[in-house]
Amino acid sequence: MVCKIRIVLYACLLVLLPAIVCGSPQEARVNQKKIENDRAKKNKKARKDYEVAVKRHLKMQSKTTKASMKKTKKAAGKATPSRH
Repeated sequence: MVCKIRIVLYACLLVLLPAIVCGSPQEARVNQKKIENDRAKKNKKARKDYEVAVKRHLKMQSKTTKASMKKTKKAAGKATPSRH
């Protein structure tokens, strides 16, 4: 009788052990989604910080430098083919 109970307990343990150790697939999806959301937020913040830095850089330039930069940007736009 005791031997049968041990066999049943060991069988249950073998069945449940992978689920306990690995966690559920749903939990893995939730964790992956959380990681993706965090990454998207960091990318968005980095993009915003970059744009602020560019604007700050442009504000610090003299009038002639701004004109030269505008001319160069315009020429580059004409020389570069459209990506569409």
